[in-house]
Amino acid sequence: MYNDEDLSAYVSEIKKFPVLGDDEEFELATKWKERGDKRALNRIVSSHLRLVVRIANGYSGYGLSKADLIAEGNVGIMCALQHFDPSIGYRFSTYAAWWIKAKMQDFIYNSWSIVKLGSGKKNKKLFFNLRRIKNALGIESVSENNAEIIAEKMQVSKEDVLVSDNRFTHKDFSTNIAVGEDGDSSFQDFIVDHKASQENLALDKQEYEYRKKVLHEALNTLSKREHDVVCAYRLCNPTKTLREIAEGMSISPERVRQIDNAAFLKIQKYVRSVEWNARAG
Repeated sequence: MYNDEDLSAYVSEIKKFPVLGDDEEFELATKWKERGDKRALNRIVSSHLRLVVRIANGYSGYGLSKADLIAEGNVGIMCALQHFDPSIGYRFSTYAAWWIKAKMQDFIYNSWSIVKLGSGKKNKKLFFNLRRIKNALGIESVSENNAEIIAEKMQVSKEDVLVSDNRFTHKDFSTNIAVGEDGDSSFQDFIVDHKASQENLALDKQEYEYRKKVLHEALNTLSKREHDVVCAYRLCNPTKTLREIAEGMSISPERVRQIDNAAFLKIQKYVRSVEWNARAG
């Protein structure tokens, strides 16, 4: 565990890594994806460590160690690299930010589960949006009436709102604070690991089914040619190369790539609209 001095030194050190330009990032990402070039991997990771710290600063109000948040965020970078496709044309930082936030939020949510919090995507969404909602309503704590308003907005029960707010009204604490007469235990010793619980397995399955449903709907917005290219290049097992698809469709590999990129943008636009509507609802 880093102390404040160690963490400050770490932040100063990672600032020495240069920020990658668009072309350089594309070249390195391609080397990693196509050849497993570890030097390219290390350069991409090191150049995005400051992004992790910046995002971790945004979650400082939850009373958890910033070093732990940074560690989870660094795992997020590695997950992002496993799935990132440089041919799409988007910056890696845009893609990586989603994974970094997801890992940090999972860590925070699980760490706060000493007090029972409702399960499900809606409850997790409530957890990370309650402060913003309270600020918008101009309130410091949630009353029975306010709880009903928030519950309706977030599509959760009033009890879930009150439990989450009650948790927030207590002073934030670190899970490493010593407890007990001898101070030889900490709060984190009493955190139950729910990763393999039936509840979380069911939640993961629910999340998977939801994403599959949204993807299926997004695919239906494509033309037949776009649908065929995306399925062959991204979804089939095993997938086909651009050249193989081009030969089957009697077009050039470059044209296949253009069709795939256009189709992917349509899918991404649809998924974002669904997520935006869900947040707005």
